[in-house]
Amino acid sequence: MTTNRDVMLVDSDRLFCAALAALLDTTVFRISAEFSNLADATNAIRQGRRPDLILLNLQSGNPEELGHLKLLRSTASQARMVVLASEMTPQVLSGALQCGADGCLNKTMSCEALQRSLHLVMLGEAVFPRGIADLLMRSAVVDEPAAPASSAAPPALGNELSKREIEILRCLLGGQSNKAIARNLNITESTVKMHFKNVMRKIRAQNRTQAAVWAIQHGISPRLSA
Repeated sequence: MTTNRDVMLVDSDRLFCAALAALLDTTVFRISAEFSNLADATNAIRQGRRPDLILLNLQSGNPEELGHLKLLRSTASQARMVVLASEMTPQVLSGALQCGADGCLNKTMSCEALQRSLHLVMLGEAVFPRGIADLLMRSAVVDEPAAPASSAAPPALGNELSKREIEILRCLLGGQSNKAIARNLNITESTVKMHFKNVMRKIRAQNRTQAAVWAIQHGISPRLSA
């Protein structure tokens, strides 16, 4: 028997909320609570709500909004969290990653694609746009002053990453799954998981999305699937 998933929706667009609730009504994802802002959603969590999944709209990715999102993330640490973006800007995407979201999806995607993505998120996967690395790196070029070129491996908070660990991060930025990484690097999936564990310990990342942000910020380029 399929277990229904309790969903909290945070969006000020009431028409969108109603439409999404209707679309998901025949699926395992059941919207049980709706809030128009992140602060009210956080208060509801503090008062005892325990959703399996939080869907929310990140409007601009400004510091104040990200502060509210980080608070919601830490308060609802047991829930999976997905940002539904009206426009996939570098600011929104970067904000979602930095705040520990488990996915960032475009509101214009089809209902079928949304359902598939949400199922993946509930299985523990991180779901982000395929062009995530290119999008964030283009933003970094615009927003940050150029740094001197260096052929040395980026420092990892006092513990240097090995060449293999850097390759793992490059594959991650290329949107590869553990299975694809194992195939491309000719190693086992268990070895890939071990490398990820070591990488996240060294760079103090809590999940793969934070590791991806760190990699981009430290100049690591994506490796595409063969």
